[in-house]
Amino acid sequence: MTRIRLRIDLAYDGAPFAGFARQPDQTTVQGTLEGALQRLVGQDVAATGAGRTDRGVHARAQVVHVDLDVASATPEPADHVDRAERALADLDVLRDRLDQLVGPAITIWQVSSASQAFDARFSAVARTYRYRLVDAPAADPILRHDRWHVGQALDVDAMQQAGQALVGELDFASFCRKAPGKHTVRRIERVAVSRPSRGRVDIRIDGTSFCHQQVRSITGCLVEVGRGRRSSSWVGQVLEARDRSVAAAVAPPHGLTLERVSYGRWWPASPPESALG
Repeated sequence: MTRIRLRIDLAYDGAPFAGFARQPDQTTVQGTLEGALQRLVGQDVAATGAGRTDRGVHARAQVVHVDLDVASATPEPADHVDRAERALADLDVLRDRLDQLVGPAITIWQVSSASQAFDARFSAVARTYRYRLVDAPAADPILRHDRWHVGQALDVDAMQQAGQALVGELDFASFCRKAPGKHTVRRIERVAVSRPSRGRVDIRIDGTSFCHQQVRSITGCLVEVGRGRRSSSWVGQVLEARDRSVAAAVAPPHGLTLERVSYGRWWPASPPESALG
């Protein structure tokens, strides 16, 4: 028996899901993907993801890897092995069938073979999140699904200045939901606050990895600055406090999207080029 590793690049609307990670009696991205793939290959699969998004958070670029059993020199392979080999015979067809089975809230960008050295989570060298805000007095209802309507004009320059205190390898205890035995030191490469169009503000954060609710907590603090309730220097003070209770309320999940996962020079980034055209 031989183990074959697949890489699956996907995107999803987070609204129908209780997050990415599999949970008992909950509809999740991981559970939906694993269930659909099991139907196609006839064997249990366990997907490892590049990142665990919370309930309601979206992704344009999520990556998972799965391992499947296929026959080697076995003259009469087990049925589940034979089904897996048939499914692997044409990965484009497998992508099409998987895309149909997972439902409209998930898009399968690509299914490709990968070496055993590739790990969707641990091989990733950078992740990019984008939080979308609307600061116009009235918001287009079509845009409410993936943007937080804050209801008042934001000072983008002040937010940009405040965000620079978070660049570097730092202890983000004030911005992370505590997890037993987990450290809160993370490296952020860039915080960029921009106004791509009238009434819209984007917060882009690039980093190697993130702890639970870190990006949403940072966003909540930057919005307080943008509203004029706090000075730009306050965000740095929150960081130095290493105390979750001094930070602003966490921003709602629906404005957040995992936009990109990078694997350096070893493997292609996600989303693939086919998703960008």
